[in-house]
Amino acid sequence: MICRKCRAQIPEGCVYCPLCGVKQEQEARRRLKRANGLGSVYKLPGRRRRPWAAKKGAQYVGFYETKTAALEALNRLAGEALPEKYNYTFANVYRGWSAEHFRDLTASGVAQYERAYDVFQELHARRFRELRTADFQAVLDQHAEQSVSTVGKYKQLITQMSRWAVREEITPTDFATFCKVRGRAAVGHEPMTLEEISRLEDAARESEAAKIVCMLLATGMRIGELFALPLADYHGSYVIGGEKSAAGRGRIIPIREEGRAFFEYFAAQSEGMEFLLDSYVGNHNVDNFRKRDYYPLLDQLGIPRSKTPHSTRTTYTTRAVAEELAPAALQKVLGHRDFSTTQKFYNKPQAEDLVKAVDAAGKKSAAKAKKGTKKEAV
Repeated sequence: MICRKCRAQIPEGCVYCPLCGVKQEQEARRRLKRANGLGSVYKLPGRRRRPWAAKKGAQYVGFYETKTAALEALNRLAGEALPEKYNYTFANVYRGWSAEHFRDLTASGVAQYERAYDVFQELHARRFRELRTADFQAVLDQHAEQSVSTVGKYKQLITQMSRWAVREEITPTDFATFCKVRGRAAVGHEPMTLEEISRLEDAARESEAAKIVCMLLATGMRIGELFALPLADYHGSYVIGGEKSAAGRGRIIPIREEGRAFFEYFAAQSEGMEFLLDSYVGNHNVDNFRKRDYYPLLDQLGIPRSKTPHSTRTTYTTRAVAEELAPAALQKVLGHRDFSTTQKFYNKPQAEDLVKAVDAAGKKSAAKAKKGTKKEAV
């Protein structure tokens, strides 16, 4: 008999080696069994990013990268009645998720999520951990006639809720992330022409609605930002306002010179009131302003309805780029996190602007070449 460690010849049947003292028969390690009711952990077959499954009764608690993580998940549930948490409905998860997420949002941001939540009304009473990609997709597909961006916001809600539910170990997988966003192509916000801007400025002599449109053209502000602007944040040549994102809130917004008189008008009319546009005689609700004031004004002036209220922001950006406003400055004025957003979605040069730019570049190049020829001649 050979010792398993020192490899010396020892008498047959020795339990311990008389030379090195090592035990010759190694007993199989007994796996510690978890107490009844604590759940079980096992490894799933195949190559997976999270191969370790934790299960309690008939319910999967979650899937984890390591066995230790799976055991820790079960230990956290020790003594807890599983149905109290794992039977959370869609509505329960929304309340838990929103309690955290809404802390850093503006009122308009919260309103967008609440509208998206209403879209999933048929799922509100369903247990969240039982919902699968097909359940979420069926609801999204009911709104395929809406724009891709709108349906994308609906998906954003369920994706964020699902990630929160995975973190809280309510559901094992983020099934919402596999949904497809189907919708009609977004309508581009066509900028206004100089001639259309001139019509609006002429109408602004008599129409307060036209004055407001000119104010939007002079600042690139959204309608909601302008109606929510406190009078105290108006400072003559600029305002301090904004909403929607961290980059957009509380930004300094210069007023183009041609639009300052309209701001002065409302500032004088609204003296002693809270908001700059409090004295406006028309509709203060943004949706009502669009429907009852903005589009009827366009119809009256012969401006096509394809020039949406957001076209004023596109117009401001296009003019600023054509006037060679520094990209960093324009980005801050519009409240974008990076300039690529400004360039991709808001800079819409007209054909004549591109022709002028190409002609100017050609003349500059020709002048440079001519100058070089003269030097060579000398």
